Amino acid sequence: GCSSRRGHNNRRTFHHSGNMTTTRRTRRTPSLLSIATLLLSQLPSTHAATTLIDSTGLLTKAIPSISQSGIVALLTSPGTTGSLFPESNDVSLDTASSDSSGGVIIKAPGACLEESSGLARGSGAAAAGSVAGAVVLSGVTLADAEVGLASTRHGRTLAELFASVVRSGKKGVGATLIIAVQDDGAGGGIDGEGVANDVEEIFESVAEAACVDDALGEYFKVEVVLVKDAEDVAKVMSKASSAASGKSVIGSDKTFSTVFADIYNEISSAQTADPTPVAEAALACNDAYSRASRTSRAKTAMWKHRVSRGLLVEKFGQNADSLMKRTLDLFDRDTMAAAGLPGAGEKRLEMRSKLQERTEKTLKELFTLQLAILEKSTLKKFNNALLRKMGKDTEAQDFFDNNAAALRSATFAFETSASTLEVPSLSLSKSKAVQDMTGKLNNALLTFPDSPAAKIKSMKKIEKTVSKKKQPSEGSIDLSLDLVAMIRPDGFGNLQGFAGYQLGPHSVTVGVHNDADDPGVISGFGGVRPPFIRVQPKLKLDVEL
Repeated sequence: GCSSRRGHNNRRTFHHSGNMTTTRRTRRTPSLLSIATLLLSQLPSTHAATTLIDSTGLLTKAIPSISQSGIVALLTSPGTTGSLFPESNDVSLDTASSDSSGGVIIKAPGACLEESSGLARGSGAAAAGSVAGAVVLSGVTLADAEVGLASTRHGRTLAELFASVVRSGKKGVGATLIIAVQDDGAGGGIDGEGVANDVEEIFESVAEAACVDDALGEYFKVEVVLVKDAEDVAKVMSKASSAASGKSVIGSDKTFSTVFADIYNEISSAQTADPTPVAEAALACNDAYSRASRTSRAKTAMWKHRVSRGLLVEKFGQNADSLMKRTLDLFDRDTMAAAGLPGAGEKRLEMRSKLQERTEKTLKELFTLQLAILEKSTLKKFNNALLRKMGKDTEAQDFFDNNAAALRSATFAFETSASTLEVPSLSLSKSKAVQDMTGKLNNALLTFPDSPAAKIKSMKKIEKTVSKKKQPSEGSIDLSLDLVAMIRPDGFGNLQGFAGYQLGPHSVTVGVHNDADDPGVISGFGGVRPPFIRVQPKLKLDVEL
């Protein structure tokens, strides 16, 4: 499988022409003479044209040896009506006139959607673009730009070109790729960045199919321009000639004729599938994965929210199995076309496996969480049942025997609820959970008498018995006597002590304090010594009606 490619957008540089605006300028209709003059000033004269590949897709034997720098590839579009650029049914080389910069232009027809062999597949355009320092893709309409280049003949042309340069592996040359979008006269402008993004996606799909991690910016600098008339055509060709001037993409000691023939033969003999269907299929797999994943996440998000509140999902096992099947069926239905394509087929299987793995992981997490909730709830209900029955059995053996039925009932309730969580297709079974729950219930029964809850309830029962009040209808009279005695021998208060005794409701308290000679005490008694002993009786009468 090929690793996913991310993060190449930040390495791409877009250059947009100044006439790519939404403001419509006054359109002028040039004369036939002026159009011809502009075209002939930029394109070479017909007498210098040399056929490199004929219309049947065969290489000619008279390929000239030219300089490897300053080559411009003009990829025409046979299917575009009223194209401002010249059309071509074969691959031909036009040497520039003597007063020009000495560059050459290779004209090649782009791909068609109806056929898949020879020049109609875009092989000639790919060969021309692979040896050029600048590539002009003509014939692109505003309608093509709106629907996306990947689904048009231009997407097929670009895919064949990208497949060729990726196979060559020659990076860092910095060739220029100009996407010339032809104005249809309806007004408005063009989303240049959107077109450039389409080109980027086509390259990424081709690179995925080739199992490489390259970026478009390593091969081409992309520019998107809007072409309205012959004057704009001349500007585009002039820009391409300037970009290709002094730049050699071939970088080989071999002659141009040898390099071009080798590249075309390699493209023609490549056993890989048409890169355009592969690219489209790879993009379809990505889109299908996103749709199926969103559908699955929307459902599992609701389940996660319910589980987070400590609640079980109703009929989780049945619904989870249905969700898993529906998610994979949705992906399979949307990617069926990619199943038989080399490269795209492996990509499809990789994406399907990833989707299945992520969905299964989420469902397994939900299954585990719900078993934990069910286990906690069952133990809580079982302990509450034991608390309600506590105190009815004084003997330990009677307690265990009489609660065996509660144990069986709790086990059966857990097993019944766990059955609704099972997902057999994902090997999510209740068997182990039931065994673990049975052991935990038995342990809870054995340790219950020593549990904190049982001890608290026992203490509350004792407190209730001790503090139980008499019935209001039972009257009573309670009589008690308290004696308090104080002995005060001679002294100045350096000795003091008390002693008491409780006999039922009666009590006796005796105190000793040698402060009879203390001037403060004497003054407190009116100048006389305090009595040696003083006894104070207390009689308590408690009457309850």
